[in-house]
Amino acid sequence: MKIESCSTPKCRDLSQPGDDILVVLPQCLYAVFDGATDTSGVSVQGESPGRLAARLAAMAMVRYASPLDHALGSAQDLMRAMNQSIASGLTAAGAGPVRAGTTVAMVEDAGDSLRLLIVGDSGIRINGTELLRINKDIDLIYTAGRVAVLRQLQARGWREDALERETRQLVFKGLAQADPALLSGQDVAQLLAQAQAACAPRLQPDAIDQVPLLLLAGIAGGQYAYCNRVGHSLGYAVLDGTHTQGPDVLSLSRRKSEVHSIELFTDGYLSCPAGTSVRDWEDEFFRVEAQDFHKCGAFAGVKGSTTTLFSDDRTVLTVHFH
Repeated sequence: MKIESCSTPKCRDLSQPGDDILVVLPQCLYAVFDGATDTSGVSVQGESPGRLAARLAAMAMVRYASPLDHALGSAQDLMRAMNQSIASGLTAAGAGPVRAGTTVAMVEDAGDSLRLLIVGDSGIRINGTELLRINKDIDLIYTAGRVAVLRQLQARGWREDALERETRQLVFKGLAQADPALLSGQDVAQLLAQAQAACAPRLQPDAIDQVPLLLLAGIAGGQYAYCNRVGHSLGYAVLDGTHTQGPDVLSLSRRKSEVHSIELFTDGYLSCPAGTSVRDWEDEFFRVEAQDFHKCGAFAGVKGSTTTLFSDDRTVLTVHFH
């Protein structure tokens, strides 16, 4: 077999670690974790809460998979073990009431079969063609709001890093916090209407009315109410030390004899390449960077790039079976 990996933080000069963690146990377990950090910017013993959650979940899976004679756990068993590790680790670190969670995309080698588990928006591709990637609807709302804000600020002369910095603040803190000298009440109302119209064809009825409220509250004040929530289309799953549930939990298996390659990746990669090597993934990443640097066009997202930061951390792990 051939195993390749690449994990790059969003900080371009590599001065700060990212929130992604990867695990490689050859012929046993392959996984990528994408930590989600508290928007307040707090740290826990010098580590971001998101990275800590990802690392604690990864450690739980290493403990689970390392014994050669370990019993195969169900998806619920594995999520429970990761959540318990996160909860106990946060308590031991004296983290207090921080928001810390992580996604996971994991492949376990069970002999004749490969067992796959995805929680959140990290993805897996099988044989270079079968893509397993789940995007959450609430990101559509904040992406639409961000693009509307960015276009408005661009029209007023904002450029480059200052444009992204101000846009990102408005999306994370909420349009209700906008300085009237920057965005008037009428401006905000217009932006909300634009975002709602952009989202309407892509959202379920229970979500459309929430668009203005969520954009006014921002990611920091609006998104987390839908974390591990069922019964609402905006609900999404995360491993955060509680009980993981939601539409973006996927568990399945494939006969190993039918698989010649698997690729696991976090959402810092906004598109998939034609090839299946790490070089292919990196080439595709930089193609996207060149085409849509601000992430407001073909690859619109919740965050854009700047001269010092990529839009997100990115990690890819590829396994080729021979």
